[in-house]
Order: sequence, then C-alpha cells, then structure tokens
Amino acid sequence: MQSCPYSQVRVGDRIGDIASMTEWHIMTAAALYNDAGPNHVNAQHATSNRFGQRIAPGFLTTGLMMGVIGRHYGWSIEAFLESHVRFLAPVNIGALLNILWEVTQLDVKEAFGGGIVTLKGWCWSGDPERLAVDMDAKIALNDRSGPPLHDVPYQLKDPGGRGS
Repeated sequence: MQSCPYSQVRVGDRIGDIASMTEWHIMTAAALYNDAGPNHVNAQHATSNRFGQRIAPGFLTTGLMMGVIGRHYGWSIEAFLESHVRFLAPVNIGALLNILWEVTQLDVKEAFGGGIVTLKGWCWSGDPERLAVDMDAKIALNDRSGPPLHDVPYQLKDPGGRGS
C-alpha cells in the first residue's frame, strides 16, 4: 500500500479511479450492512419503483469513493473524521463509476504531526453527465510514510543462487 504524507498534499490535488458496480458488490453489501431493502435485492419490487430496476445501496457507492482516498493516502491516514453526502441519482448494477476527489483545504495539526485534509468528491454513474454522488470529507493525515518494502531475496539477486 502506498502512502502520501501530509507534507506532500497540496490544495487542488486530485485523485480518482474507475470502478464497476456488480451484482456481487450489491449482494455482499446487502449482507454486510444488513440492508436487504427491496430496492437493492428484489427485482420484482424494483421494477415497479421510481428507479425501474435494482439499485446499489448509497453507502456502497460512498464506500467505493472512500476506498480511493484510502488507497491513495494509505499508511498516512490517522482517521476518517467526517463526511456530508448528497445522493443525486441511483447507481445501477453494471454501472461504470467514475470517482474524483479534490483537496480543498489543509489545516496543520502539530499535535499528531500532520494535519486535517478537506476533500470534495464526486461520483458519476454510467454516463459522464450523470452525477450520482456529491460528497465532502475530512481526514486526518500524519506526516509519516509506511513501512519499507522488503529487500529482494538473495536468490533473486544472483541467478546462480550464490547470494551476494
């Protein structure tokens, strides 16, 4: 896992990713979140609702969004502090999600050797013009990097297996 210490973060930095919303995601989330609502798991019910088909739980989509933050900042994350979410459109099974985050504010916090990072995030679903989620988040980052990777084993340094 990578790491992005607080001292390397700048206002205006952008991170993002693309993900697919699959049947597996929706059924697993329904079980994990204890949210087997008919809009998520019952196709017969969902075809008669305002969405016309089954949709992903909102917090599954925001969880995928937060995963982008987690993978980028990695070992430097101290805590996820707060969020504000607006769900603007449903996310359907099979949708391709385009996730983007932008750093909007930095506040140094010497107490833990880092600071608070405020981010603005968006998730488009299926169509680049269909904004599904608008989200604000704050995370606490330290200024440390993660643990170093292991050295290459001596067997791989010397193809003859003699070591160094």
